Amino acid sequence: MAVELECKEPAMDTQEDPELLMRQYKETGSVELRNRLVMHYSYIAKSVAVKMSSTYHKYASVEEMVNHGAIALIDSLERYDPNQGVKFSTYAFTKVRGAIIDYVRKQDWLPRRVRQTDIIITKAEEQLTGELGRPPTREEIASRLGMSLAKYDKCVYEMSGESMYSFEALLSAPVQMNHFRLQEDGMGPEEQMDEQELRQELAKAIDELNQQERTVLSLYYYEELTMKEIGQVMGVSEQRIGQINRKLIKKLRARMVGYMKG
Repeated sequence: MAVELECKEPAMDTQEDPELLMRQYKETGSVELRNRLVMHYSYIAKSVAVKMSSTYHKYASVEEMVNHGAIALIDSLERYDPNQGVKFSTYAFTKVRGAIIDYVRKQDWLPRRVRQTDIIITKAEEQLTGELGRPPTREEIASRLGMSLAKYDKCVYEMSGESMYSFEALLSAPVQMNHFRLQEDGMGPEEQMDEQELRQELAKAIDELNQQERTVLSLYYYEELTMKEIGQVMGVSEQRIGQINRKLIKKLRARMVGYMKG
């Protein structure tokens, strides 16, 4: 029987102030206070896990994600500094989300064959781009690799799982490149401005995608449709959606890496 998870913030006892409990915990290190805080903020681990399960359900169960989120929540309580001026819930959401992404990544859920194919296709794309002076078409890449177009599309579709992770990673803190470094133990005002600027740059990069790519991005990552469902909406194959997905992620990644390198 499925367990229904409540994802909303629970109502506090009128006499229980979480901010006061947090300061008392930081002063005393009381395990009892820590447990009360964990119980109050447990909705964070549950809500993040449920939201991310639509993307990662093939690689981890909701229960596994909740468990790893809970561990990250406890670690967040240990590391959180109330004097930084950041709400604990904001700080914990970032930490829990990052911990779940790291857990999924460590599952090594892409087979070695798929990773090797990704390297081969990427190399062919780079070579053709240099030779042609423009991004190659899928037909040109398939021809260079001696593949049928159907086989090429299938390979790209299999590789789309890595693209899915990459997009989540683009949206996840912390970022550590040059001066864009978010503090391990909380974000001060400058770090928050850095993150906001980074996300604004990502929004600009999304605006520069073509209409087809923006549609796939919206339907897959925000509306949470499957690639098969998106293919039906757009009148193309599921494999073609995977190819569009991978292409748009490469564009976003290239833009963001260039931006962060200055």
